[in-house]
Amino acid sequence: MNPLQLEWEIKLKLMNAITRSQEALARMLESTADVSGATGVPPEILHEHVRVLTGMQGALLRLVSGQSWRPPVKGEPGAPWLSGEVTRIKR
Repeated sequence: MNPLQLEWEIKLKLMNAITRSQEALARMLESTADVSGATGVPPEILHEHVRVLTGMQGALLRLVSGQSWRPPVKGEPGAPWLSGEVTRIKR
């Protein structure tokens, strides 16, 4: 397996793990909502904890995914696009 394909598969596995984590978080929230009245934990504290967890998962996802979700493609790269400002010769 080439390194590019291996990197793509690792990223997909990490995204799958984050998805499962989000599903588990949703289940925990449902359970917490059922018992929050009995525990005395204010909803604001729960909201803050969920916000922090979701932010950390989002940061991990951005780190793993990079800037593009397109799968890697083998082939010849196209010519670079350069702005007219870059290609002008200034004297």
